Amino acid sequence: MNKKQIKLAEKTLNLLSKKSWNFISVNEVLKGYKNLPKAINNKNDLLRNINRYVDHLLKIETKSLDNSTQKDMLFEVIMLRFDILQKYRKSFIKLYDSFKFNPQKSLIFIPSFLESMLLSADIAKINSNGLKGRMIIKGLFIIYIATFLVWIKDETKSLEKTMTALDKYLAHGNKIINGII
Repeated sequence: MNKKQIKLAEKTLNLLSKKSWNFISVNEVLKGYKNLPKAINNKNDLLRNINRYVDHLLKIETKSLDNSTQKDMLFEVIMLRFDILQKYRKSFIKLYDSFKFNPQKSLIFIPSFLESMLLSADIAKINSNGLKGRMIIKGLFIIYIATFLVWIKDETKSLEKTMTALDKYLAHGNKIINGII
């Protein structure tokens, strides 16, 4: 991710902390930038850029991640992702609120987010190849969304409720995967 994309993601998140996604325009985010990135043409591109930014920060945060069991590493990777979201909590809650009653708007974002789940699996050293790998990635997507819904309501400082839910969902997901394959 280049510096301009990082700045655009930060600017978008900053604007989101002040107003609803529905009232933010692409022109407002791009205002003041020369040589605009070709990859930013609409609000969907802004969303994908925010997701890439979170992935970028996740890669930085996980460089010093200790090797452990895959489940423990996956837990750490996903919680690090929530720690990143926590820094921009108000912005992500506003994004969620704007899509909550109009979920079809968020469908365009799913491929980008599945790429993030592939990244999380890769960092946790989980093989995502083949049928089992596809099932794992789709399962991670479901686990992440379910945990995100807990995170939205988790107002504890250490995200205890989020950690408990994630641990429970990962344990359940592991039982399902091992039972099927």
